[in-house]
Amino acid sequence: MLVSDQGEQVGTIGGGRVELEVVRCAQGVASSGKVAHATHNLVRDLGMCCGGTMRFFIEPLQPCVAAMADAVSRRSARLPSWLETDLVAGGMRLHTAAPAIHADPSRVFCVSIQPKPRVVLLGCGHLSRAIGPLANDLGFEVVLCDDNETAAIDAMPPWAHLAVPSFELRDIEAAAGTLGGQDYVLILTRDHGIDQRIVEACLPHVDRLAYLGLIGSLGKIGRFRKRIFAKNIATEAQWAKLHGPIGLDIAAETPLEIAVSILAQLVQVKNRASVGEGP
Repeated sequence: MLVSDQGEQVGTIGGGRVELEVVRCAQGVASSGKVAHATHNLVRDLGMCCGGTMRFFIEPLQPCVAAMADAVSRRSARLPSWLETDLVAGGMRLHTAAPAIHADPSRVFCVSIQPKPRVVLLGCGHLSRAIGPLANDLGFEVVLCDDNETAAIDAMPPWAHLAVPSFELRDIEAAAGTLGGQDYVLILTRDHGIDQRIVEACLPHVDRLAYLGLIGSLGKIGRFRKRIFAKNIATEAQWAKLHGPIGLDIAAETPLEIAVSILAQLVQVKNRASVGEGP
């Protein structure tokens, strides 16, 4: 959360009384240029029923700007960074490789800045057009892929970061870079034969993807599985990482409802991965 010396703020640490107290403290830091620490017992100090204790480190922005700008530049280039904060003196240091865990976490705090997660939409039908704006609003970059047989991507929608006129994995990676651990691939084309071809191309690489999902019924998924194993294209372990049918089961019917179910699953996978939990 950023706070000016006038109390203007960008972002939140959760709201409520504790945020009000931290904003007041941060105003003083913004005026003085000196770091501050604050600790609040939510029940005893603030009368909040949540319980627990929260500790805060508040520092002036200016000494951190250069490191943060470098991290932003690297993120834009889809390169990871690690920002290490000195919790005693303040200030940030940028690392281009994960630093060793510090022996005293009360003196050093390190945060990983990873490339922005991407949703790769294969197919530009009603469902992709419902998913795209929601994904963009949730902080994903959206790569829209279609063979453009129906001129679907002649005009790139405002929520798409990149449009690729192909369903071929090699063409997509030539345009978007190698797909990896921040990429959520959704197979949503108009043609089951195209869907199967894409699944066959992606499954051998599924271990390096954040998510691979296929639209369709249980019957469709089952037939794809039989064909893929008959061709010896994927292992059981690789097949198990394919999400199909795609999305959380919320009895969705309309494209927008289905989009909500899919984005909910992507957020679930992304956030669990960020804290080291399984799918």
